[in-house]
Amino acid sequence: MFLKKTPKPKGTYLAITESYYDKEKKATRQKTIMGLGYLDDLKEQYPDPIAHFEKVVADMNQEREDKKNSVVYVDLTTALSPGEHSLKNVGYGIIKYLYKELQLDIFWRTKTWNLTLPYNIEEIFRYIIISHVLYPECPWYEAMEKGLYFEDPQVFPQEHIDSALNVIVKYQRDLQKWIYEHSANILTRDAGATFLDHTSYNFSIPGAIQSETQPNARRTDSVLNLDLLADRQGIPIAYNLSTSGIMLNQSVSNAVRRLKRDNSKTRFYNTAPTRPVTEPSICAEVSSDGYIYGQSVHTSDTEFKEWVLQDGYQEIQILNEKYQTIPLLYKERIYENKEKQFVYYHELQARQQRLARESSGRRGGMKLDGYTAIVTSNLETDSLTPYRLYSGLRHMETIFRASKSQYDSAATFIWTQEKINAHFVIGFVSFTLMRMLQAKLDFQFSMDQIRTSLQRYNCVQIAGNIYQFTYYDEILVACEQVLDLELHNKYRSQLQIRRLLRY
Repeated sequence: MFLKKTPKPKGTYLAITESYYDKEKKATRQKTIMGLGYLDDLKEQYPDPIAHFEKVVADMNQEREDKKNSVVYVDLTTALSPGEHSLKNVGYGIIKYLYKELQLDIFWRTKTWNLTLPYNIEEIFRYIIISHVLYPECPWYEAMEKGLYFEDPQVFPQEHIDSALNVIVKYQRDLQKWIYEHSANILTRDAGATFLDHTSYNFSIPGAIQSETQPNARRTDSVLNLDLLADRQGIPIAYNLSTSGIMLNQSVSNAVRRLKRDNSKTRFYNTAPTRPVTEPSICAEVSSDGYIYGQSVHTSDTEFKEWVLQDGYQEIQILNEKYQTIPLLYKERIYENKEKQFVYYHELQARQQRLARESSGRRGGMKLDGYTAIVTSNLETDSLTPYRLYSGLRHMETIFRASKSQYDSAATFIWTQEKINAHFVIGFVSFTLMRMLQAKLDFQFSMDQIRTSLQRYNCVQIAGNIYQFTYYDEILVACEQVLDLELHNKYRSQLQIRRLLRY
């Protein structure tokens, strides 16, 4: 490391910088370890800033050299304690990095400064979001209580969590707006084309009419409708939630007005399971500019099936679940000058569908396995946007349903309107964070791949305050590059891990 002095229009800028060799570009590059500020400004604190920080750099280099030669003594007679869980997850630090970049900690401090709460709502919200990202099929409270994380979250009684969920629901509209406005800290949002996805979920909630013999046992099924507005990359912007004509959350119309104000050329599309007969409006103020829907290849007409099986596919490379490079084939056409049709072929998907077909005894239609068709009225869209958009939205629906089923199976858990609403707030924020990370990684990896990698990025204490990391892969390499984090160190001190986790 060295002290870099860069001439700028405002004066000389000082920064602690490190040189390293880039194996891919086969050249020496530099990265900033710590920005210090302008020389003239620093003179107000230090008589000779250059001499002062050169001494700081020398100390840092000496500290690094000393750490290379650290001697660790291990007591081989040390025994495990009953219930001890020594492996601690640090992968959640990447989600926490995005959380901090969105300034969600500041959001809660700003919104709740005048509330007298017996708990830290920001900490509860943060760990619920992190747990929902990494363990979507595990109830929030179970993931928080398992002692999985390097940081030990405070144990919150259930009444504090229930109270916090009510506060979270109260600020759900402000939260959606805040995330969109602060997402520029992480990546560039492309809202030139936006998509409104419509999904329904069934919940059993306490009935309005109580039973005489079991006053609290009567429950009725309620269908909740989720309208999710996403940008061109499939990153959520806002959502509406309604049941039986009652709006539990209504944020899409406000988001649409903001988007129109920022860019009058923004286009709005509806997503649908089939071609819509009539085109619904996006909201009361804005009509739809078109549609996009997934078309079933197996049930389509003969002409479409013949086109699917014809040659003319192009190939791009993607990574499978084992990080092996495999081809994704696709082709497109404009049909009757009114819609654009895409078809994609994935070999792994084909094998999975064939195995499912064989296990069920069905043989027909095997040659169409592995194909996914998407149709849109937007004739100008590129070939990969529909695939990425649909993959993301369908994945979100799967996560919502999987996490919901965990609560449905818990004997002591009862859905209430507040908990249902909170479920969608948490799902929205969690999915948005993961989708942003996926976009930062240029959609090289699926959400399942990213989640698995973060779950496996663990460390174990070997002696004193020294920890050994046990896992490293291509996804963590990519996170290092795009987020400017150090994740490749096999050994780290407790202080270094705390710096990584930003606390």
